[in-house]
Amino acid sequence: MMDRILALGSQFDPNFTALAVIICVMSMLTAVRLFSRGLVARGEARPTWLLLAGISAGFGAWAMHFLAMLAYHPGVSTGHGPVGLLTSLILVLPMAIAAFYAAANLDGWVRPAFGGVIFTFAVTVMHFSSLKDFHVDGVFNVDRDLVAVAFIACALMASAGFAATGPARTVPRQAAGGIILGLAVCAFHFIAMAALNIVPGAGGKGGLVISEFAIAGAIAAVTLIVIATGLGAALVDAKGAERAVERLRRLANGAFEGIVITAHGRIVDANTSFLNLVRADHDDVIGRPVDKNLLERGYSQTGNEDALLSPFDHGEAIPVEVRSRSLSDDKAEAVYAIRDLRAQRKAEEEIRYLAQHDSATRLLNRNAFMTRLDALLERAAQEGEPVALLFVDLDLFKHINDVHGHRAGDLVIAEVANRLRGMAKGSSLLGRIGGDEFVIALYGGTQPTEAAQCAHSLLERLLEPVPYEEHKVEISGSVGISLYPADAGNASDLVAFADMALYRAKRGGRNAACFFSRDMDEAIRDRRRLARDLKKGIDAGELRLSYQPLAAMADGRIVGFEALVRWQHPVRGLLQPDDFILVAEENGLIIALGNWVLKQACFEAVKWERPFRVAVNLSALHLQDNSLVSRVHEILVNSGLSPARLEIEITESALFLDQARALSNLRRLKALGVRIAMDDFGTGYSSLSTLNAFPFDRIKIDRSFVDEISRSPQAEKIVRAIVSLGHSLGVPITAEGVETETQLEFLRREGCDQVQGFLIGRPEHIDMHAGLVTPSNPGVPGGDGGEDKIAQAS
Repeated sequence: MMDRILALGSQFDPNFTALAVIICVMSMLTAVRLFSRGLVARGEARPTWLLLAGISAGFGAWAMHFLAMLAYHPGVSTGHGPVGLLTSLILVLPMAIAAFYAAANLDGWVRPAFGGVIFTFAVTVMHFSSLKDFHVDGVFNVDRDLVAVAFIACALMASAGFAATGPARTVPRQAAGGIILGLAVCAFHFIAMAALNIVPGAGGKGGLVISEFAIAGAIAAVTLIVIATGLGAALVDAKGAERAVERLRRLANGAFEGIVITAHGRIVDANTSFLNLVRADHDDVIGRPVDKNLLERGYSQTGNEDALLSPFDHGEAIPVEVRSRSLSDDKAEAVYAIRDLRAQRKAEEEIRYLAQHDSATRLLNRNAFMTRLDALLERAAQEGEPVALLFVDLDLFKHINDVHGHRAGDLVIAEVANRLRGMAKGSSLLGRIGGDEFVIALYGGTQPTEAAQCAHSLLERLLEPVPYEEHKVEISGSVGISLYPADAGNASDLVAFADMALYRAKRGGRNAACFFSRDMDEAIRDRRRLARDLKKGIDAGELRLSYQPLAAMADGRIVGFEALVRWQHPVRGLLQPDDFILVAEENGLIIALGNWVLKQACFEAVKWERPFRVAVNLSALHLQDNSLVSRVHEILVNSGLSPARLEIEITESALFLDQARALSNLRRLKALGVRIAMDDFGTGYSSLSTLNAFPFDRIKIDRSFVDEISRSPQAEKIVRAIVSLGHSLGVPITAEGVETETQLEFLRREGCDQVQGFLIGRPEHIDMHAGLVTPSNPGVPGGDGGEDKIAQAS
């Protein structure tokens, strides 16, 4: 068998043979180029590219066969008829096209295998159909064993050619696939010709024989036209693709996010932002695996997840958000968008910190201190240790502001905080819970002895003057002390009793310390009397509503009112909410009080001639009430007020008794069409998670931050961060407690949406706002400018 194959060398003209092999390889290279383009194409373009690839390969195999047959000189005269020439071409083209379709559309290892077998079958049919019209001076027969060898060799090589090509976009892989396919056709032809055994002079075929030169010229011309057409189409497409890729690369390089394109899990391209993130050059990242090597993460291919990106210089890992999407049906190619989260994490951490700490002193604020105190008391209960709470208040602090100015007052507050830090032990808690009010919780020790010593030392330190410019500001303070568990068993009572002791210390002449004693319970009894009076007052109609206007920053127009309750006590006179709301919460009257306010506000608002929105505050207990939604619905129906005109304001702390139930009630209220606003934003310790849990319609910045504007850079940072957060979430921001033009101007510069406060308008009976709620006066009286309208509203 090998002898017959080796003997072919002397039977083929080397020039014609070389031409046949060159044309075959060129055709296959063109076919592979078109095939690769078809693999990545989408829509109607894909079958077109595969069709062109099959035609190029079919013509190439056909041309190689006949050119090699012209080079074949077995020692007897030979010739070719036109029927075999045309029949073989007609048969090979559709089968070659089918081979490329199979190699492109099947999955896994079946794809190159089926493509190779079908392509080999096409070459076999073409080869032997042409021999039907092969004229020879003699007869010939075929060695079936050698034909089988030719078929197997061609099938294996063709499958390898398709496998080497794959979805190749690189020239080396395309060249390898084309050369292997070309050699597969050549291998089949020459092994199949070795299987041809000619017996000279034993008779032969007659019929029309075409000139060898005519055959060679026609084949070469047609094949070159096919190759040129295919290559031309591929080159034109490549140029367009290169321009498109360049446009996309410029666009990607302009993106702030890092963009990475991968193929089979390895990076094939990346934009400038990503290279800057990993601190590497473009060539350094190409070919690297995107997982394990660069990203530590765990998420699905279609999901978003936080991850850690490892820079090439082995610096600190960078927190990033990763989004990915597959670019191909087999998910072999993907694009990753990688966003640097360092600035966002830093901003979130700053907001979390500032939300728990007083901006001027960096001490714990009221909410954070109470939360920590609860935990400290739990620990004390488990370990059997006492806790002393010292309530510290500066004497005549208002006098310092009046004489020296607010700047001096801020300096004094900061200095007092520093002195408290210097005296605190490691297990102590420090907080600022008011303008000039501080608290210290001392854990363990010998009480009340250590508390008395601490209070005495603190009072001495407070007597030291505070330098301010060319002056020395004289200060002093008073201290109230309560003990756990001797005086109280919970944080709220402990603070309340210390406050009572502080009041007694100030009444005793200031610059003094006082422990809580039971004779101070008269204050508690007074609160109980107030609770009984409040219960009667709700039923007796002693409550009144005042309305404070809310103005749009853009043009100064009044856009709504907040309903605020007042109590006309028959003995004590007009009481503000601060005088009885806490009493209502402590004695279970807050639900009845809130229901009255809600009902009264709706029935009054529906009478307004202009459809302003009315806001009503609800307590934490309301959000735990299963009948809340049905009650609100009933009030809206009975009053006739549109749900869109009612806004419910809640504080963040109201969600934490039973968050699941509270959020369920809020979602049901929103389904009615009622708007939901978060009040006192920034004072809680998890405001960001609260915003994530529920889509609020409005956020109100707590008045404590607004009051510090122009006096505290930290407060300005908090306000700026909250306004920016609201804009990013698409939620309007309202600043409450606006009392000065300086505050208003700062809020305007920062883009705050709405403002509320004494500068805009004081809480008054709705009759006092008659000029605003009538159609004849839709805005604030006065000029056309928003600034004028806001100013005149006050």
